[in-house]
Formats: sequence, structure tokens, C-alpha cells
Amino acid sequence: YAADALASYAFTNTTIAGSVAMLVWLALDWHYSRRPTFSGVLVGAVAGLATITPCAGYVEPWAAIVIGGLGSLVCYFAKGVQERFAFDDALEVWRAHGMGGVTGALLLGILASPNIDRVSASLEQFLMQLLGVIIVAVYSFFVTLIIFKVIDMWGKPIRVTPEEEVAGLDNSILGEDAYKM
Repeated sequence: YAADALASYAFTNTTIAGSVAMLVWLALDWHYSRRPTFSGVLVGAVAGLATITPCAGYVEPWAAIVIGGLGSLVCYFAKGVQERFAFDDALEVWRAHGMGGVTGALLLGILASPNIDRVSASLEQFLMQLLGVIIVAVYSFFVTLIIFKVIDMWGKPIRVTPEEEVAGLDNSILGEDAYKM
């Protein structure tokens, strides 16, 4: 919690990775869609921030460039996995935070610098990071499943009907319109 060199590295790396990821996402949008989107730029920045989070205080600034770029690529192309399995992720949480966090955690094992915070990149560190990612993924899956089952027992469905989606959730769930247009 000190305002020292480590904090400076963390802030610098966070800024660099978020910025690079935003630019890479913008280039990918431009290449594949022939037009950039504002939401794409925002999701790209968030993808970079989520990717650098596990390793912001452990890598050199040059590595933050690599992490931001790779994180953006992984998160951008995770859309294919999302579409293949047809799961709904309206806020891009799985893509940006989930896949970005996994990518950043694994890259820590590859790019960590002992000059920053006494953690060195090594096979041992990479395997430790991989084990951590697996444990967190399994834990998150089962805890989420339990939460969904408890909510389901109360009789409230997790997913609304397509008709309710079209009508708007404010009206169908809360019985009022949030905006009069």
C-alpha cells in the first residue's frame, strides 16, 4: 500500500496495457468489420486492464505492451468460442474479464521480472499460475452453479423469455418503464 516504485510500475503497466489493448481491438474491428465501434474500443480497453491486473506489479513496461496486445487478441477471438457454445454474455464479462484474467495470470509465469517484485519467469512459476487458474475456474464454476440452483429453487427463472426481452426487462420484471420514448 505504499506510494513507491512498485506502485509506479503497477500504474504505468496498467495504463500501457489498457491503451495497447484498446488500439489492437480497434485495429481488429477495423480489419474484420471494416469499421471501428465505440463499444469495441471500450471492451478492448477493459480486456487490456483485465489482462494486466494479475501481473501489473510483476512485469517491466515493455512486457505490459505484449500483455495488452496478446490480451486483446485472446479476448477478441474468444467471441468465436462464445458463439460456438451459444452462451449469453451481454456485458462481455467472460470474454474481457475471464479470458483476459486467465491470459494475464499465465503470462505472469512467462514475463515476470525479478527486478520488479522478486518473482521470476520460469516453468515452475508458469505451472503454479496454471494450477491457480484451474483451481479458480473449477471453484467459480461450482459456486456459480450452486447459486443458480438456489435461485432456481425460489421459483425465479434465471433466463427471461424472448418476449420479455423484446418488451424490455424494466417492464416485464419490474412492471414499469425506465424511459418514456
